[in-house]
Formats: sequence, C-alpha cells, structure tokens
Amino acid sequence: MEKVLEVLDVELFVLENHPPKLRITASGNIPGEGWKNPRLEPFAFIQPPPDGIYDFDFVADPPQEPATHAITPIGVVHLWDPLPPGAKGVRIHVKRDSKKALLDNSEHSERNPGLGNSERPERNPKLSNSQHPKRNPSRFTFVDQESVKRVVFFPQASGPLGAKEKPQEASLEYTGPEGHFVFRGSQITQQQTVAGTLVSVNFRSGAADEPSMDFALILPPVELGEELRQNFKTMGILIHSRGFVVDHPGAQLTYEAVNLEGIAEYIPVL
Repeated sequence: MEKVLEVLDVELFVLENHPPKLRITASGNIPGEGWKNPRLEPFAFIQPPPDGIYDFDFVADPPQEPATHAITPIGVVHLWDPLPPGAKGVRIHVKRDSKKALLDNSEHSERNPGLGNSERPERNPKLSNSQHPKRNPSRFTFVDQESVKRVVFFPQASGPLGAKEKPQEASLEYTGPEGHFVFRGSQITQQQTVAGTLVSVNFRSGAADEPSMDFALILPPVELGEELRQNFKTMGILIHSRGFVVDHPGAQLTYEAVNLEGIAEYIPVL
C-alpha cells in the first residue's frame, strides 16, 4: 500500500448510535489509474491524543503496472466504530501534506498551517429569499446505510474545467466495493420519470462474454427554501446482466437496491 498523492476534502458525520460512530469521507488525487482498495489506516495511540485530534493515513494499493503522470481522483468512506470519548476531530495524512476536520464544524476543515495551506472559507448557513431567490442544489452527496458506498453528483460542472470539458456538463463520482469511477458529460444519462430524475452510468460494458454492470440513481426534486442544504432519502440500483448468453431462459437483468442517505447543497461561487 502507499499513501495517496494529496487530500482535497474531508467530511465528518456522527451516527447517533450507542455508542456513537463517526463516518469519515475523504477525497483526493492519485497519479494514474488502477489504484485499488482506498482506505484510512488509523495511527496507533497508547493514550488518547491531548488535543483530541486522531490521525489517519489515506492509503491505497498501487497498480502493478507503472503509474502514468495523469492525476486521477480517488475517494474513501470510513466508519470509525466506536467514536472515542473526547474526540474532537481527525487529521488525514497523504504524501504531500495533511488535512484536519473538526467535529464541531466539519464543514470547515483546515489544512496543516505548517505546510503552507490555508483554511477553507466559511459559508453562511442561511440565505434569505431576497438574497438568492429560488436556488437549486448544485451538489448531491449520497452514502449507503453501511457507509461503504458513496456517490457525489454535480448536475452542472463545478470548479475549474479541463481542456476537453464543456461548460455546465454534469459529473458523477462513485466509490464502493465495485471500484472508484468518475463520469462526466455524455457518460451520464438523465431521464425524467414519475419518480424523479433517473441518473444512470455504466460501470462495465460487458465485453466478450463478461456480464455488464450499470448504476442508476433516483434523484427526487429537492427544494432548498432558505437553507443551503437539505437532507433526504432515496435509493440507487446496481444493475447486473448475464452477459452474452444465447437463449438463456429467465430474467436477463438482476437488480440490487441500495438505500441512500442524501444531502442536497447549494454551494455559492466564492
């Protein structure tokens, strides 16, 4: 295993169990493709850290082939069970630096100041209708009940665009046991249905006699009102085919339903 190249974002969410658990979601970049099994490896502490900040290495298994110079996104969802008493946050270590996220305000994680990185800007928790009438969500984040699968969907492009990207094209990032996938623009199909928008992507095309695998997300209409974010529930569907089997009786597709906790957010352009 190796540390990933850099960490971009860290989000924390406390699950109100007894004892409580902490869901840590981190995203970053790696050199090239083919990296597998992204995970957070906790530091071993003989005694709890005095500042309440616990450290983790963000690692993954590198490809056997030499890595390319292309930068590829990678993500991980880690369930910390149980959450230690007195824990105030986490620090995620990668090759280039580290990043800290605090439990009392996980929206505002900060980079290690000793490494010359600045804090993320704060966001106003509420915007009145007079300031921003009828704001639509610009980012949707989904996690399954086991905190194993994670989906991030931007209906329109957010942030700097690559040379081949068109303005306002959608993007979807999926992280789970099936692998880590990133889709943009025409790679994403969106269909309006009575259940909401059906967002679908293809994980595996099913070349030769291998079965194909697709993922579909049911995205209901979400009104933000005066808030910057709204929580909701929905579901995703993993769709498996039999592959190219001639005259095989029975259903040719099987479906695996995934219950998802969703967050719809409006992210102001700063």
